[in-house]
Amino acid sequence: MPNESTPVQDSIESPEETTITVPLSLLDRIVQFFTIKLAKSLAHFTWITPNRVTWVSAGIGGPLTGWLIIQEQFWLATALVVVSGLMDGLDGDIARERNLTSIEGGILDSVLDRYVDFFLIAALILVNPTEHLLVGLFALMGTTMVPYIRARSEVAGKSSIASIGSRATRIVLIILGLLTQQLFILLIALAVISNIAAVHRFWFALIPAED
Repeated sequence: MPNESTPVQDSIESPEETTITVPLSLLDRIVQFFTIKLAKSLAHFTWITPNRVTWVSAGIGGPLTGWLIIQEQFWLATALVVVSGLMDGLDGDIARERNLTSIEGGILDSVLDRYVDFFLIAALILVNPTEHLLVGLFALMGTTMVPYIRARSEVAGKSSIASIGSRATRIVLIILGLLTQQLFILLIALAVISNIAAVHRFWFALIPAED
């Protein structure tokens, strides 16, 4: 998860080598408060590298959690979503703490995040395909478009904008949905919030830059 005041691990540089700073939502700031403190403690262990944390986070939060959701082990799945969500922010904080930030690490983190999103939403659909398929596809579309619009804007050299559809927001919704076992409502919430966020970011990206 990016640090607002420093170049981020998952930032994308424009052809002019300009580093884009991504604004953080309030929820992102709260999560980062804890991950920064944890990163300072873990940075002393050289075998804990940012990329290893990224891979472990994706493995826990994607296929493993997805399988537990399909098996309707919702409490255990919730615990793994929390662990994976914290680790998703931890990799970037460890990278900054040890001065290991890189464009390649940011690409790895961003790509694996998309796979995690896919596994989670696919699992939510497979719990009840007849009822969940359509709304699940809309949720998948929104969660895919939010980071894509951000990345495309940054490649063009335009700043991004914080929105209600941040990944931290989606993780909290998934946690609440799994705890209450209201999976259909969860998918509706993901579909609505992520697509509103995508439209918001798209509209912001189309505003002409001031000279």
